[in-house]
Amino acid sequence: MFEFLRQKHGIVARTHLHYASREEKYRKSGTLPDVFVRRTRRSLLSDCTCVCCPTCLNSDCGEMTDPVKFRIILGENNSQRLILPGGIPDSISDLADQIKQQCGVEGDFRLQFMDYEFGNEFTNLLSMSDVQDKSTIKVIFNSITSVQHDGSRPPPYPAAAATIRSPDDSSSLSSGSSQDTEILSSPESTSSRSSGWPIIFTVPRFSYDAELQLDRANTAFKETGTLLSPDTQLKSAILDGLTETIVKYKVYLSDREFEEVAEALVSAHPCLKEPGSVTGFGGWKTSLKYKLGNYRTKLRRLGCPEVTVNALTHKPGGKCSPAYGVKRPKKAEVNYCPAYPSGETAETQEGLRVALLSEVKKRNNEENVAKMMDKTFAYRRQEVVREAPMIAEFTTRWPALFNVHEVCLEFKRITTLHLESKFFSELDAYSADLIKLFAKKGGVQGKQIRSIMVPMTETDSIDVRRECILKSLCVYLNEDPEKLVKEYLSDDESSLAAMAETVFGVFVIRHHGAGPSENPEDVGIILEGVMVLHELSVSDVLDANMKDLYDPGDQADTGLKYPSRRDPPPAPDEPGDTLLSPHPECSPNA
Repeated sequence: MFEFLRQKHGIVARTHLHYASREEKYRKSGTLPDVFVRRTRRSLLSDCTCVCCPTCLNSDCGEMTDPVKFRIILGENNSQRLILPGGIPDSISDLADQIKQQCGVEGDFRLQFMDYEFGNEFTNLLSMSDVQDKSTIKVIFNSITSVQHDGSRPPPYPAAAATIRSPDDSSSLSSGSSQDTEILSSPESTSSRSSGWPIIFTVPRFSYDAELQLDRANTAFKETGTLLSPDTQLKSAILDGLTETIVKYKVYLSDREFEEVAEALVSAHPCLKEPGSVTGFGGWKTSLKYKLGNYRTKLRRLGCPEVTVNALTHKPGGKCSPAYGVKRPKKAEVNYCPAYPSGETAETQEGLRVALLSEVKKRNNEENVAKMMDKTFAYRRQEVVREAPMIAEFTTRWPALFNVHEVCLEFKRITTLHLESKFFSELDAYSADLIKLFAKKGGVQGKQIRSIMVPMTETDSIDVRRECILKSLCVYLNEDPEKLVKEYLSDDESSLAAMAETVFGVFVIRHHGAGPSENPEDVGIILEGVMVLHELSVSDVLDANMKDLYDPGDQADTGLKYPSRRDPPPAPDEPGDTLLSPHPECSPNA
């Protein structure tokens, strides 16, 4: 009898009597069929513990692999159940393929699993032995798409920060558009942040002595319910650890985000709950506001551009208040105002910008231009945030930015998300529900929506479908789509004058008698009377404009009813405001 051991997931395979007898028979006859060897290898490398099972192509055995379920976290307030009838995949690449197929995930991402050995913190998934049935897996989208020099995709997960490359990428969701090869950025040109604010804030591990005190206090709380009253040293260590973790994502937090951090702290360490507090963490929330404000003061002295942009020296005359005109990132902006790459200065970055003016005029030079645009990203962002230049001046200084591919790359540098794939996937996912919603609309708006949706019934074009849905959405929200999408005739001499007076919008040029299924002669975007993009499809430009429809620049007069939905500045009587701070630089808004 032969005893076979296999070591996978730490399980020792049991001895199979039928297999031993068959092998003994073959060995006595002097022959050992190759198919028997192959089946044996497959059994030893699979999750099945029997060589005579469906995994080994033998239907005599009734032992089947049990299906497994995973909880996949895709984003903020967005998770999905993943069911794998064939059991746990053999490799991380197979798991990633299943996530792409069942969850509809596109783009480049890596996976993390909830590690129970480290307090349910998320850790990079490097081996399938780390997960089991009903494990929680988190999808982390990468900010940089990596491709090898020969154009092939790299092997999945060679290291902790490996990239899973989608074969069809984002262009599959956008009809009529093409994506060029994305350039691998050097470590010097990447920003310090690669992801936005987490869905669940993870409390970091503090210093050794602080963790020792908290462990003992948590044990006492579970046994007797005694709360800990931390001394100054322990409280400072806790706030320092939380602040260092916070600034990995952003330096300006909203009130809700402060509350998430404080709530996560008392959840991880229940001994820190505050007696008499309604929430149990109100004091920690206020302390975090002051602590982060003081930490921003240190960053400003070190020259952190995201903080120095709000220094009093950059305020207009007569309005030198720390709370006036605070420039902070919006919800989706991860790399709002990054620092220059290592070894770079404003002078060297300006030299690269000047060199770009000549490089962009060369033919078949897209790869070199993309590398230079990526390297000058921080310089360009600081110019936009600090100076807010007019669009005519900006197009003259950065002409390489104004094409579809570079706009998508710039959007990804700022938000770490793919613009087209994200927008079109969400639009297509909600299209059926939106059409049902539009059908229930009555009155004048209902008639207008039905007239807008007529071209969709005359053609199967996905571009026409998306265009009709977006225009109808404008009407449903009491907006005039003509203020966003303006159509002109090719032989109309007054069209150029009308475009020059447009502050913000999309223009579509058609010839006389053109049907809805016929492609227009030209489609583009106008900003401040300047044609910044052209030769596009309507849906290609609406994906960018709809994102800015309710949040254009402060100086842009779009004529829309809801021009801005940004969070209002903090009221002067809120905790942590300048009026409560001993020094203006200690204000959380500083």
